[in-house]
Amino acid sequence: MDGHDRILVFCHMNPDPDSIASGLAMKQLLETRFGKEVTLTYRGIIGRAQNRQMVKLMAPELTRFSAIDEYRFGAAVLVDAQPQFGFNPEDLEELDVPVRVCIDHHPFVDSTRDLPYFDVRPQVGATSTIMTEYLRLFSVVPTQAVATALYYGIKTDTLGLTRRTSDADREAWEYLLPMVNHVTLQSVEAPPLSKAYFRDLRDAIQSARIYGNLVATHLGRLPYPDMVAEIADLLLKLEKTSWSVCMGWFDGLCYVSVRTEDPSGDAGVFIREVVRELGRAGGHNTMAAARIPMAEDTAEEYERIRRELIHRVLARMAVKEEDGFQLVA
Repeated sequence: MDGHDRILVFCHMNPDPDSIASGLAMKQLLETRFGKEVTLTYRGIIGRAQNRQMVKLMAPELTRFSAIDEYRFGAAVLVDAQPQFGFNPEDLEELDVPVRVCIDHHPFVDSTRDLPYFDVRPQVGATSTIMTEYLRLFSVVPTQAVATALYYGIKTDTLGLTRRTSDADREAWEYLLPMVNHVTLQSVEAPPLSKAYFRDLRDAIQSARIYGNLVATHLGRLPYPDMVAEIADLLLKLEKTSWSVCMGWFDGLCYVSVRTEDPSGDAGVFIREVVRELGRAGGHNTMAAARIPMAEDTAEEYERIRRELIHRVLARMAVKEEDGFQLVA
């Protein structure tokens, strides 16, 4: 990115800890090693309590894309995202910013090949791991805040090195651990939760139905898109369950989150086969997501899409809807 002094670093939409941490690391790398002026940005909503606490304590410089000043940037960098996956290239049209670099660990997207530089490693558990390698490669020691964020990014995406973990993840984890601020980390992992959170949790549990080794639920209108992922994570802990699906609706989009512990399953393939022409879907072996545009931002339209999706999910799992039963009476 020679010749470009102002750089825009983009996290993926509705950024999670791995994306936020990777953005922080890229910002420190570009500023410290290359003398760039960097703005770290995102689109969507940071809704999960842990993620809001992370931004408050570790990434106060993270700026919503709509709040960015009008001055021109020379180039953009994507972290934990790729063109057409977690990021929309049209977002940069008004700023006329070319995407030059992409660092990610999600499955490779063909449009990424058009970028001047990309490093996409689906075999790695977290983009934070890749960014830790870049800091070490360029002899940049992460600040305590960045080190703590990277550690947390790896921890959340790999479930503490128990899910889809590579040797690179373990090496990055061991490197970062001595630099972690454990007081800050504890504050992020156990933030205060609102009454609304527990109401939504109650609704999700009451709506949950079990179909063999699958538990599926829905939330209706969401307080924030990440809520479906939180619920899917929670329901996967149910005994004798190896698949969980949660759906919800936010701002004209139906969100779907899938989790699995089935060693023969692939959540990314599963969600793509379920969603097909309805919207965008993708993910990894153990976790996946989808966003489906709604023709109208109404409860009726959401219910229509939800019914079609659960029909497809059950067909894909080869179970009958009438065989399902409520998690709680």
